[in-house]
Amino acid sequence: MDFQQLTVFLSVAAHKSFSRAAESLYISQPAVSVRIKGLEEELGVILFDRSRPRELSLNEAGRKFLDYAQKLVNLKEEAQRQLALEESAAVGLVRLGASSVPGIYLLPFRLAEFKKRQLGIALSLSIMDSSQVLAKLINYDLDLGFVGSLVQDERLQYYPIADDELVLIAPPGHFNAALADAQAEGEVAVPLEICLSSNLILRESGSATRDLFEKALSHTGIILRDFAALTFIDNPEAIKQSVRGGLGISLVSRRTAEDYLQMKLVDGYRLAGLDLTRKIYLVRHTGRVLSRAVKLALDLFTAERSA
Repeated sequence: MDFQQLTVFLSVAAHKSFSRAAESLYISQPAVSVRIKGLEEELGVILFDRSRPRELSLNEAGRKFLDYAQKLVNLKEEAQRQLALEESAAVGLVRLGASSVPGIYLLPFRLAEFKKRQLGIALSLSIMDSSQVLAKLINYDLDLGFVGSLVQDERLQYYPIADDELVLIAPPGHFNAALADAQAEGEVAVPLEICLSSNLILRESGSATRDLFEKALSHTGIILRDFAALTFIDNPEAIKQSVRGGLGISLVSRRTAEDYLQMKLVDGYRLAGLDLTRKIYLVRHTGRVLSRAVKLALDLFTAERSA
């Protein structure tokens, strides 16, 4: 059964004639007869009373099927209208997934700007670690993702949208004695060795922040077990509060730490000898057909790179 058969059936039922239905549909009468016969064979019932060739009428089975046929055709037309509307107007839902740094400290400002321009588009944002974002993109559970690391996969396309770096944060005064002779001007670079006696607070496995630190650490000959103690916390705000409260030191995104550094709730340092810079990426699945709403979001988020 196809929509062409249903359209022909509805036309014959309305005109009570194969010939008049053919004229209204701009097809031949034999083509009308073939489609009605095929529909009846597929349904296993006769739909028309053909006892009066000049005035066809629906039989009981035809009258029952008429409502279903009309509903199916209406549903098709409604689907076409909605899809056409989505293509011509900025409507629809955009499902976003982000790791904590872009999701909490970068995206809210971008989303606010997007909503000012595209009020009719609904947005859904889920915060999770980078590996989960990429997995959900690959499984088509998200339209766009935002992560702080790049994993090579031919199914994924990355767009750099911002720069970031990790900074060492410590309780106020924690390194004062060790850095007594260091220059006070600018941000001090702390030698990695003087950090080893501290409790190091780390993000969860799968976090781009932790992956970057561990990758940088691998070039130094120092491993995580060389630190006096390790504590794992999966929330950047909880990490800042823990450092502020004296639990230990941590490597966090500068975007994460800006407010605490400005208020002098924690001390901030560069870690000497380690390259802890990175890019934040927007990611999409190369195989996904993007709706107009998603295209608009992609265009806005990639139009200008944030400093």
